[in-house]
Amino acid sequence: MRRSRAPASRPLSTEPTLLLFTLGVALRALPSTPVALVASAMIGMGLPCALIAAMTAVQRETPSELLGRVAATANTLLLAPNAVFLALGAALLPLVDHRVLIVAAGAVAAGAALACLAGGGTRDRTQAREAAKAPTEERT
Repeated sequence: MRRSRAPASRPLSTEPTLLLFTLGVALRALPSTPVALVASAMIGMGLPCALIAAMTAVQRETPSELLGRVAATANTLLLAPNAVFLALGAALLPLVDHRVLIVAAGAVAAGAALACLAGGGTRDRTQAREAAKAPTEERT
């Protein structure tokens, strides 16, 4: 049985929230407690929004019969790097100044945000798929 999908009013965009996260990470390198608190709030607002957008895209684009497997794989791909890089950062902390690690994390996040901005063609493919599906309505 095919799941009925709600029409997408507009494509989800992760770039603004990823940029908010990136700016928050970069600001954490400054030696100021109030700035660090604001930066932490920015990280807390930015990253979950990007994760929610990614999982929403998985749910929208995946056939019902594969949704469980694809969602589990997407969760692993989205969340496992956090554990790996936390361990790597902890191992590097005695060797490298923490501000250097924070700036490096900000640079990686900025690279990811720029890659999202450069990869705008994925929306075109999604819109083409939706347009191709539109004429074939299911009968009840």
